[in-house]
Amino acid sequence: MKSKILSILLIICSIALIAGFFIFTPTYIQTNGDVKHFSDSDMSFDIPNTWTVYEYDDATKTPFLSSSPASIIVNPASQSTYSYNDGNLTEITENGALNTSATSATDVAIVTCEISKMDSLPEGVTLDNAYQSDSIYGIMESSGKFNLDSATVIQVDGKDARQFVYTVSYTKYKDTWVESNGHYYRILCQAPNTFFDEAESVFDTIVNTMKLK
Repeated sequence: MKSKILSILLIICSIALIAGFFIFTPTYIQTNGDVKHFSDSDMSFDIPNTWTVYEYDDATKTPFLSSSPASIIVNPASQSTYSYNDGNLTEITENGALNTSATSATDVAIVTCEISKMDSLPEGVTLDNAYQSDSIYGIMESSGKFNLDSATVIQVDGKDARQFVYTVSYTKYKDTWVESNGHYYRILCQAPNTFFDEAESVFDTIVNTMKLK
């Protein structure tokens, strides 16, 4: 009898510990109408509720994710948001996932932002030419496929920043670098030329609402 009671108590304690683990896990994403607000130990920003921040809105994965990641990926929640397929979106998606019977991987455009944090810039690189530290620059500039469209001095959360817009073949990038408290933050957003104007408002929302802690 005692062993049975002990087993029941152990089960109850295990359930309580597991429940507590998830209950006290930080909430990184809050949704307010059409807007999602992301916040971790380093930064916060807003995105439309049709976009997602890596796996930080997955309740089963959130407890195991870092509160201070070196980089995060911000994507449209649905793979078919930006698609070359001319059909109706309801025809090419099933429960928000890509319906491969109606379209192919080549129909899906890569529209994404990567936000990364680093302690320093490479030797010889400053905020004024920070985009040149990317490997894509060295490869594409020598091939003649890199074109710098604009370089702008801006402020992000009241901090010194530079924003570069450049085109590499058929893809356009909005590349923002910010210096804050001895660290450098990079917000690298990209979209095919065809979809850049449509996606740019999301890119700008991330930059304009960015708060660095």
